[in-house]
Amino acid sequence: MMKVVVEGECSREVTVDSGVPQGTVLGPLLFLCHINDLPDSVQSKVRLFADGCLLYREIRSHDDHIALKQDLASLELWAKNWGMRFNAAKCYVLSVRQKSNYFYQLNNTILKGVQTNPYLGVMLSADLKWTTHINNMCKKASATLGFIRRNLRHCPTSTRKTAYISLVRSTLEYGAIIWDPFIQSDIIKMEKIQRKAARFITGDYKTRSPGSVTNMLKNLDLQLHQDRRRELRLTFLFKVVEGLVPAIPPDTYLVPVLNKRRIRAKRFTDFEARNVVHSSNHTRCFNIPTCNSVTRKNSFFIRTVTEWNELDNHQVLSRTVEGFRSSLKRDSVSLCALSFR
Repeated sequence: MMKVVVEGECSREVTVDSGVPQGTVLGPLLFLCHINDLPDSVQSKVRLFADGCLLYREIRSHDDHIALKQDLASLELWAKNWGMRFNAAKCYVLSVRQKSNYFYQLNNTILKGVQTNPYLGVMLSADLKWTTHINNMCKKASATLGFIRRNLRHCPTSTRKTAYISLVRSTLEYGAIIWDPFIQSDIIKMEKIQRKAARFITGDYKTRSPGSVTNMLKNLDLQLHQDRRRELRLTFLFKVVEGLVPAIPPDTYLVPVLNKRRIRAKRFTDFEARNVVHSSNHTRCFNIPTCNSVTRKNSFFIRTVTEWNELDNHQVLSRTVEGFRSSLKRDSVSLCALSFR
């Protein structure tokens, strides 16, 4: 039974037969409880967040295609049992890495196939590249920068800098450990926004000598975006290694390097046991999987583990997250050599 109170006056009680009442304090919690058993009705993997649902499965054979279709049918049955109905017009199919010849339907409606689709604020692409997401994000950040330039032009430098960090840079760093770009044009595109912000913060639009904006960034203590994203990735990996991310067990994704390994001899058909000393700066190195594509080589774990293995021993043996990040800042050297002309 539900009732509404407005200015002390109560409405009559009404029975809620299905769904969750909107606009109530407990509405979000009740909705989560309402859909909590949805993953139990399917065989494929499901990710739930608020009112969003992501159903995904690796398609290796025709059987996987059939299983995914059956899961969609199971979702229809689940919704019917709980007095709900999926909006098929807002549901899409995104096939990653290769074009799919399969069709999927929900509520007798064939789901539309797309090349890109947003998920939790990040634009996913079928080719696993991030240019579309970066373009959208830079457009949004540029609009925000234009807004604060128009409204804070008479404010002190400290206020302008705070506004930039809070409203613009935070937008450019949302989910950055996942989509950190490796394509030069994408990197430059993001750095240009901060360089425009540096002129706005300092109020210096006239100086055009080489290195002038770089000096502004240094005086404002603003790191290059590329360097900040590297720190964010390495810091997150440190948390994974230390077991501070329950959803990502380190043993599942990270394989420590061993001193003795079996190496396949190129000109022989058998294996020879050889004592190989891994060349590294510290004792917490991890194996780097073989990559057959540039996209995979620059994915989070492979790219970040490669950089992790190059750190010094005192950095990876830090006792706290704050200590690790401080060591990165203290020993950091800019890795960007960018041309903005």
